[in-house]
Amino acid sequence: MPRIELSYIPQPRQQLLHATTARQIFYGGAAGGGKTKAIRWDAIAFALRNPGFVGAIFRRTMPQLRQNHIEQIKQELPQEVGVYSETRNTFEFANGSRIIFKHLERDADCEDIQGWELHWAGVDEASQCTPYMLGYIKTRLRLGEWKAKDPEDAKRLPRLVLASNPGGQSHNYLKQLFIETARPETIFHDPSTRDPEDPNDKGWTSIFIPARMADNRYIESSYRAQFSNIPEWQAKQLRDGDWDVIPGAFFECWSPRNILRPFKVPDHWPRFRSLDWGFATPFSIGEWAISDGEEIPGGVWDAAGNLRDSLPPDAIVRVWEWYGGKNGYGRGNVGVRTPAEAVAAEVMTMRPDVKVAYTVADESMWRTDSGPSPAEKFRKKGMSLRPAERERIPGWQEMYGRIAEGLLYATDDCNAFIRCIPSVQADPAKPEDVLKEGEDHPADEARYACMSRPRKKAKPIPVDHSVKVKPITFADIMNQHTKDRRMRI
Repeated sequence: MPRIELSYIPQPRQQLLHATTARQIFYGGAAGGGKTKAIRWDAIAFALRNPGFVGAIFRRTMPQLRQNHIEQIKQELPQEVGVYSETRNTFEFANGSRIIFKHLERDADCEDIQGWELHWAGVDEASQCTPYMLGYIKTRLRLGEWKAKDPEDAKRLPRLVLASNPGGQSHNYLKQLFIETARPETIFHDPSTRDPEDPNDKGWTSIFIPARMADNRYIESSYRAQFSNIPEWQAKQLRDGDWDVIPGAFFECWSPRNILRPFKVPDHWPRFRSLDWGFATPFSIGEWAISDGEEIPGGVWDAAGNLRDSLPPDAIVRVWEWYGGKNGYGRGNVGVRTPAEAVAAEVMTMRPDVKVAYTVADESMWRTDSGPSPAEKFRKKGMSLRPAERERIPGWQEMYGRIAEGLLYATDDCNAFIRCIPSVQADPAKPEDVLKEGEDHPADEARYACMSRPRKKAKPIPVDHSVKVKPITFADIMNQHTKDRRMRI
């Protein structure tokens, strides 16, 4: 065959994507960073080097696939290399390799790929897919009897490549899994992918590769300015690749100043706990210390880099938590199904020397649908509870006010709380309330804590009852109505 020159020359971060030995790669960040082209050419390179290779590129809709990948691959690869089959939505290489283009609009569409055996899978704009879709695609990755011809590729397959801008349904899932777990461009292990039958398995090797506009030498310098006419939060996501921006966040007042490094809490500070119970869904327990406003020996650092000598009087600090999620922090809204008495006993074991003034819990703990209530089981293990104030809107307002006024903090080892609070969404139909979806258990439990110690309200202005006010009679109203009518005429 004559030598064929292909036009793709990878830029540094694209090259890092192609070279990494990680089994799971997330290439995410700003628009214009070269992610879409890189994900396609990663598949093309494997297909060219390894006859019989099978890969698939996924997006939510077929028009998106056609616009961003199918038309491009038809132009980038000459017919000597392969041809695109419109009926099979597949680019078929002359050496027997295939790249399938598949859209998944709903979770139920994952049934269409049941039974597939993929050596490589790429998900473009992965944050627009659901976590279920991303998890199901992983199950299709296996080599079977096929073997890569290239020895270096044999070390890197099977392989999952995700590319995305911030935002979308899987924003928090991707952020927690890739961005918050390790430093960028550093390989780590994803514990959610461990082999349950192999105690030595650490999970898939994974890496996060950040994308910036500056990475793409072919983007004109004026491109950044084109994002000035969209909402600022969206501009930060697309222009800057900022994963900390969450549109519709209820607690937009939350900041690194509310996060403290662990410190020696003065022994005389009172403590209390709050609890949001869950069995099939996660439970959340938080322990809080109440500041007296006095100087803290040694001070305390916040995540913004400020050293504080003290905290405001009556500020509450979350100093310990236990989150009962099945797969750990941020891995699905599934509880560990631990009986109430076992949870109570474990708390008493973990915190044997901590004296708390009280523990507030959601009212569901007093239900007696079948035998003793969870609250009764807790009491038998030495943890007495009292019902929390359940009013949602006043509770969220109380919690918002505490955060905004610097009267609520959390130490940076309270992972579930720190992950949950910035991602809590306002209900579009009822902006004063929080959207009742997803993992909101640490937020609900913190709301109970805040309502157990409401902030001091300003004293009401006294009314001077000595001033006599003439009562308004029905005749007065009718006389005024007559005057108004004459004036209109």
